[in-house]
Amino acid sequence: MASYDDFAAWYDPLYAATGKDHAAEAHAVLDLLAGLAPTGSPAAAPGSLLDVACGTGQHLAAFATRVADVVGMDAAPAMLDVARERLDGVALRHGDMRRFDLERRFDVVTCLFSSIGHVRDEGDLDAAVAAMARHVAPGGALVVEPWLTPDAVVEGGVRRVDTAETDGGVVARVSRSVLRGDVLVVEFAWSLATDEGVRTAEESFRMPLFTRERYAAALRAAGLEPGWHELAELAADRGLVVGLRPAA
Repeated sequence: MASYDDFAAWYDPLYAATGKDHAAEAHAVLDLLAGLAPTGSPAAAPGSLLDVACGTGQHLAAFATRVADVVGMDAAPAMLDVARERLDGVALRHGDMRRFDLERRFDVVTCLFSSIGHVRDEGDLDAAVAAMARHVAPGGALVVEPWLTPDAVVEGGVRRVDTAETDGGVVARVSRSVLRGDVLVVEFAWSLATDEGVRTAEESFRMPLFTRERYAAALRAAGLEPGWHELAELAADRGLVVGLRPAA
């Protein structure tokens, strides 16, 4: 995964150039929970939060301004290295969302930016949701920003180019998507120019498509009561599936 390893340092500048506002998204998630969860419940006013697939920690940095105890977890060590530079004193863990165990629970667990789309199949989806749900405290919530649902796929696919420039150089990323059965294949080509020279890389992600009902079923099987919610602040218009755990 070139973008999560070799190009981790360029991830933030690239998405900043596209207009993604991680802070606004994080605050909107907490505001949604404050109005959605029962008054006084841990989900409505969380004291602890785990961000699964936290990446470079931009959502986590915003969460930390309102939640006293925040923890991040990601499968890409290079992304966690960037997050450590941003998040002084915040606990960051390396792990696979399908099979992690931090031996504690949180008032809120989040998995944003459609990171759940990197599971391989329905079995992986259920495993990831179950692992995250095991970390949700009584009265808490799991918030998942889904990958595309089948009805949201653009016929013929999408092609785009994104660029960013910093003092360290310039980066360009060309991408395209193609539907193959119930899987959307997303292909990227990266080019980076710095004082050290020019580097290029290609990568491809196989990202299965699940319906809203299938996401909800995964949360329900994990012991959570699911609901689908729209959130205007999200850069990708894919909504959120929120699972509430009953209070003890």
